[in-house]
Amino acid sequence: MEATMQFRGGLYALMSAVCGALLIALTACGGGGGGGGGGGGAALPILPVMGAPPTTTPSAAGRTETASISSAKTGATYELQIYLPPSYSGSSAAFPVIYALDGDALYAPVSRFHNLKEILERRRVEAILIGIGGTIRRSTDYTIPGALPYHEFLKSELVPFIESKYRSDPSKRILTGLSLSGSMTGHALFLEGASGTLTFSHFLSFEGSYGFQKDDTNDLEQKMYDTQKGKTINATLILARCGDPVGCNYVSVGEMYEKLLQRGYPGLTLTEKTYSTNHVGTDLPAFEDAISMIFK
Repeated sequence: MEATMQFRGGLYALMSAVCGALLIALTACGGGGGGGGGGGGAALPILPVMGAPPTTTPSAAGRTETASISSAKTGATYELQIYLPPSYSGSSAAFPVIYALDGDALYAPVSRFHNLKEILERRRVEAILIGIGGTIRRSTDYTIPGALPYHEFLKSELVPFIESKYRSDPSKRILTGLSLSGSMTGHALFLEGASGTLTFSHFLSFEGSYGFQKDDTNDLEQKMYDTQKGKTINATLILARCGDPVGCNYVSVGEMYEKLLQRGYPGLTLTEKTYSTNHVGTDLPAFEDAISMIFK
């Protein structure tokens, strides 16, 4: 792994411009030709991608730094945004780390990284947040077969990189994603469960696109089941969906929840919650509820 750090102190605020005006369609995959759950297809919201963030001034709420990491596993370079909580500088403690896929996606009101950071600050959660860029590669990195080297990047390159730079608690590593990155989060659990070694302790899968590449998803879960054979999986999986069977991944998320529930994996804490929102709108309330469960 070749990794370079380019730190710029300061809280990451609203962008003044979006470089290149990059737009890609968010694949809200499920049944019916790439849509959400049920018989119809979910709307495909447009997913802008952030350009280089500006340098900002530190605030009392915490600080944000930037970095980049080049992956030998995927052949791509990923921009990172790193939020350090207010108490980080004045302590020697190790902190939980939340790894947010689609970190540079421009979800209202600002970006996914910024939105999740605001929740952490408002709730005074003492955790590090890593916003992982590269959203423009989501159709490669979050789908089979690209998800396999991408997961290798997460566990063998990104996590060691972060933990070499920041005081991190390896017992509480949290992975979160929405839509395609939501199902990627579930796939990460299946891959790690099959290997017998968990890199992450908590998997927050929101509006996961489990109906897209359904056979591949089922194969990954089956391998975990065959490998575990009753062994304990000390992990938490939180599944969230919105309640529209046509416009959301309502059906496919529900099917995944029921399947895992019937499997009865020892040690796996499994939760599902449905929200009266739209596809992308599920992200923030689901994250806030998940954080309240994890950081009691």
